[in-house]
Amino acid sequence: MCCLFGCCECIVKLLWGIIAFAINSLITLVIIVCTVSFIVWAMLRHGAVKFQVSDAELTQFTFDPDSTNLHYNLSLVFSIRNSNSRLGIHYDRFDARVYYDHQRLAASSVPPFYQGHKSTVVVGTVFQGQNLVLLGGGGRGKFEDEKRSGVYGIDVELKLRARLMFGLVNTWRFKPRVLCGVKVQLSSSDSARGSGFQPTDCHIHF
Repeated sequence: MCCLFGCCECIVKLLWGIIAFAINSLITLVIIVCTVSFIVWAMLRHGAVKFQVSDAELTQFTFDPDSTNLHYNLSLVFSIRNSNSRLGIHYDRFDARVYYDHQRLAASSVPPFYQGHKSTVVVGTVFQGQNLVLLGGGGRGKFEDEKRSGVYGIDVELKLRARLMFGLVNTWRFKPRVLCGVKVQLSSSDSARGSGFQPTDCHIHF
């Protein structure tokens, strides 16, 4: 009976040890999640990371005469400013997409890169090709107005996978979206001569 009682006592102690370990692990995980969330929130709250379309060039933006194929040639330059003095950022995924009248024209990917603290990174990408774009009555009227002015409204979306680096510690990946609405002048347009692109700030969404 003593041996049996001793075995039961060992099993109870083992179970309590497992439960205590699980509780401690859960508490540690919650603390880590809260800490990372606070760091990300603090960076956004104080504008530590800012995205901007610093330059753009549009050399083609025309429909085929007898179809709904839109031909485009657009180059964009993004300026990314990390003003935090302690945190670096690993961009494991950097996908750029452009839209016209809420319809996607093209996508482009930039190779992964690292941005150190208190630094500015410049990233360029090009979108060239043709795509089917179906414009309704309002969309067609908007396009004709923009064609006359030589300035086109294009929406840009960045889909990112990023990790923060604090010293030697990396956080897990988070997936922010960056949205930019740009007005780009067609370089061949007479109305665009002598005027340049106005840098446009972007908005970060988590």
